[in-house]
Amino acid sequence: MKRTLLLLTAIMMVATLASANLDPSANDQIGMYFDTNADVVCTTANFIDHVPAYFILTNPTMTSTRGFELGLDVIGRTNTSVTVTYPVNATDVGAAGTGGHTYNYIVGYANPMLTQPATVLATLDIFYLDQNPLDFIITPAAPSSDPAGLVPMLMLEDFSLVPANTSNEPGLPAAQINGACIVVDNEDASFGAVKALFR
Repeated sequence: MKRTLLLLTAIMMVATLASANLDPSANDQIGMYFDTNADVVCTTANFIDHVPAYFILTNPTMTSTRGFELGLDVIGRTNTSVTVTYPVNATDVGAAGTGGHTYNYIVGYANPMLTQPATVLATLDIFYLDQNPLDFIITPAAPSSDPAGLVPMLMLEDFSLVPANTSNEPGLPAAQINGACIVVDNEDASFGAVKALFR
């Protein structure tokens, strides 16, 4: 009986690792997910698979957005490519490789887009052409509109830019393909540190 209980506990912990679930206390947070509900941050893929992923704004404090900017570092990538589409007509002036980032997205929407608790900002098609795990790290864009260059940015309806939080701890993965699922939510440092021990 004790073994069964331990096994069930371990299974529940593993299931928790693969999801992010919306944190109601974290506003204006941009993350990368493998589903449109902002739940799944880890997935698996075979060579030459196309993996859909999404940049999602969770718990927005604004009613609409005109765009966003962020960088994306893909650790472990050799041949994998990432293409992007947007939910509305958009212009993206971000340049891959700028500032040392694998990709940069500096995006303006043609019209304001209404927000909801999980707002898809962009859809990614990850063409997996590697054999090793990939870590996806969200960073500020390069160049960044953040004066300190520390966080991604969101564009409001009046074209002003405001800082956005990231769903991941700085420098750590926001999402992973074929990894050990070590994604740690960007939360209170003491709780995040404890939670990281179980990932």
